[in-house]
Amino acid sequence: MKILVIVSQTQDTEAKIQVSASGDSIDTGDMKWIMNPYDEFAVEEAIQTKEKHGGEVVIVAIGPGRVIDTIRQALAMGADSAVHINGEGFAETDSYAIGKLIAGEIKKLGEFDLIFTGMKIIDEESGQVGVQVAEELGIPHVSLVSKVVEINTDAKKAVCQKEIDGGHVVVEVPLPCLITCPDAMNEPRYASLPGIMKAKKKPLTEVGIDDINYDELGFGKDAVSKEGARVKTISIEVPQIERKLKIIKGDDEPMVKGEEVAKAAEELIKLLREDAKVI
Repeated sequence: MKILVIVSQTQDTEAKIQVSASGDSIDTGDMKWIMNPYDEFAVEEAIQTKEKHGGEVVIVAIGPGRVIDTIRQALAMGADSAVHINGEGFAETDSYAIGKLIAGEIKKLGEFDLIFTGMKIIDEESGQVGVQVAEELGIPHVSLVSKVVEINTDAKKAVCQKEIDGGHVVVEVPLPCLITCPDAMNEPRYASLPGIMKAKKKPLTEVGIDDINYDELGFGKDAVSKEGARVKTISIEVPQIERKLKIIKGDDEPMVKGEEVAKAAEELIKLLREDAKVI
């Protein structure tokens, strides 16, 4: 089997978010970057599938040079090779264009059986890239898969389980297909020291921004820029949290009268409705 995994790099979940001077982006100057947490489940699922059915796992990622650290992490976990679409200007590119760029490179890789990716990217909570890639490739996709029940390479089909309110639904889909992975899917392995050492020698193909044929993708080069993006960020604001404490005093007497309790309860309900606005 040939299994692809789309991974992305995001800000550390524990990083302190600060708005840039322009007011429409995040200041990433001193920020630590990690593999998108949901993509870790996708990498793990791909490796488990390879261990069960044989084949190879290819990582596909897009972004600046620092993304290589995330790619090496996936290779150290057990992936076999990787493709890096390298460019500094993709930070402002929207999901539509990112999906087209990734799909364009996947088409060059030849036939494949499965694509795994995280259910969303945690920086902007976007769950669109995987779906967009599937649409560009003309293959079916199943999102939020909690369990891959069966993969039948002879019949060219996969059986997936999705959780829903009060139960689950089982979906049968032909191969090749794309599956998005939530955190309930598996437990990602840690990269071992031998795995880290081997990752340095595994094939990594670099694709420069000037190597992309935009005519084949069906859109202009300006579509990957901030000005050409279909989705634009106008402004970003860090929410201000205000904490207030208000004490409702009752009767100080040991035996509180019933009317005192009713009066305190009435005041509490009024505060919850008018001030806190939770009821």
